[in-house]
Amino acid sequence: MPLSDRVSREAIVALASRLIAIPSTSGEERDIMEDVARWCDEVGLRHQTVALDPGRPSVIVTIGDPASGPTIVMNGHLDTVPVSDLESWTSGPYDPTVSDDGRKLVGRGASDMKSSVAVMLHVAEVLKDAPLRGCAQVHVVSDEEVGGKYGTLHVLDEIAAGRLPRPDYCLIGEKSDLKVRNAERGLLAVNVKVLGRASHTAAARVTGVNAIAKAAKAILALEGDIDRFHPAVGKPVISINTIQAGVAHNVVPGECIFSIDRRLIPGETRDSAVAEIVATLDAIAAEDPAFRYVLDIDPLDDHIPANITDDGSPLVQAVQASVRAVTGQEPEYFVAWAGATDGRFYRQAGIDTVGYGPGGENAHGANEAVYIDDLVTQARVYVETITRVTGFG
Repeated sequence: MPLSDRVSREAIVALASRLIAIPSTSGEERDIMEDVARWCDEVGLRHQTVALDPGRPSVIVTIGDPASGPTIVMNGHLDTVPVSDLESWTSGPYDPTVSDDGRKLVGRGASDMKSSVAVMLHVAEVLKDAPLRGCAQVHVVSDEEVGGKYGTLHVLDEIAAGRLPRPDYCLIGEKSDLKVRNAERGLLAVNVKVLGRASHTAAARVTGVNAIAKAAKAILALEGDIDRFHPAVGKPVISINTIQAGVAHNVVPGECIFSIDRRLIPGETRDSAVAEIVATLDAIAAEDPAFRYVLDIDPLDDHIPANITDDGSPLVQAVQASVRAVTGQEPEYFVAWAGATDGRFYRQAGIDTVGYGPGGENAHGANEAVYIDDLVTQARVYVETITRVTGFG
């Protein structure tokens, strides 16, 4: 019997429900991580806890021996966003509920991404006695929703320090609708300060230069579709997401600051994206001598380039072959309007990384749900991928 046939729908739903039932908003992950450790003890899986902050630990689960072959990790986070719109939930957000038709598991974190973590842990249980040539791990992390400092970034620091084995490959379980996600858009923030001249409202047409009015020209010029496309990730994105201006209702604003969130595709760089913003703003200044601006590039120092794992990577090839074996269908790339994942940190560390996860609904919203059949497929693909990458001894 193929190992992937040992995947249990009932076991995945039970473990996912157990995780959903434990509140774990970012910053409050200790209880759920302690329960993961208890579950590992219950099923006989080796594990250790690492923590930059004792209240925000991560659990590392290990099967096999990294000295005997490649190491492949499955990464998933257990922190969630807070619950909002409580009156819109049809069941309690921490009361995991299977829909009447049996298709969906509903609860906070069901889609993003406790159910996928349950898949990873179940896969480790399925493979724990398999004679792998190599090692498989689960990196169960905190803090993904708010940056990763206490979660994946700390785990990677432990790897760099030699306290954890360095993975050759990484699987990310975030939602991908059972499509292969071997690339992610990069992130670049730019703040634009538009300079006007403050004055009394009574003199607005004489001595004032309204910075809000000038900024409006820039926002309208910048906001819109960028007509480029990458086959593994789709289009880039630019969006103006915050604006601050004004000190009083009777004072013409002397400055207006708005923030740009720019998502990059492979082939774009920080410099090329900034150059396009500058060209747009300079074109406005050429027509309006009163338009002046100052840029603050990457104000939070969190820029990361677009990142991609090459199609020829053994991991990409193994995932694609596993999808064919499990589903009988050709794998598709995940080209969607999706945000960043912790996969970007593994790629940045030089580790080939592929995202493959279930479909779901309403992540971060009321009645968040995951498709249960997708979880079973994900688990079977993970088992096939790990055995292809490591082989048997």
